[in-house]
Amino acid sequence: MSALPHRPWNYHCVAFDLDGVLVDTEPVFERAVCELLRDRGLDLTPELAHRMLGTTTLQAFACLRGHFALPEPVEELAKESIERLFALFDREPPPLLPGVVELLGRLERRGVPVAIATSSHREHVDKVLGPHDLLRRFLFVMTCEDVVRGKPDPEIYRKTAGHFGHPPADMVVLEDSPNGLRSAKGAGARCVVIPHARVPLHDLSLADAVIDSLAADELIALLGLF
Repeated sequence: MSALPHRPWNYHCVAFDLDGVLVDTEPVFERAVCELLRDRGLDLTPELAHRMLGTTTLQAFACLRGHFALPEPVEELAKESIERLFALFDREPPPLLPGVVELLGRLERRGVPVAIATSSHREHVDKVLGPHDLLRRFLFVMTCEDVVRGKPDPEIYRKTAGHFGHPPADMVVLEDSPNGLRSAKGAGARCVVIPHARVPLHDLSLADAVIDSLAADELIALLGLF
């Protein structure tokens, strides 16, 4: 989406968000939430979907509950949504997004350690990556269960950099949402955003680069992986 860089970045590790970056789960998330709301005579608006994007399940459903003044506790709404989501995953596991396997291969050949830093729970990580035999390729996984404050708070990316043994400035983060972008930049990391159709492009001004997919030549150039 932008001009190729003059020189590759200097970095020592790469952190991947999960949903919308590695696996194409966002349409399924939206479907599960839409079904939950439809049963209550309500509709999910694009603005509300944008606010929920990239946050933890409890954060997302606190937002949803407040917006619609729903009577159920946040935990109950989240549990119902997860059950609906997993039922959809069981019928059709979400596919990997373009360029994932190739990019991981390039990073492995360069000896660059990689990890996952997601707002989802570990059970969700296992559910969506299990069919693709991909977890073994990551040094570690950081989830919402490992932090007190979810994205857009920078805690998860500060902890991710610490687990790598590097300062955040030595880490490149791959994200898809404005909340994830704010988290990465707040921690002091470089952040590349790969937006999907549901992401508001006007909210990505903090990004160090915005690209079309993990297979983009610009990303390969930024990371010096030619």
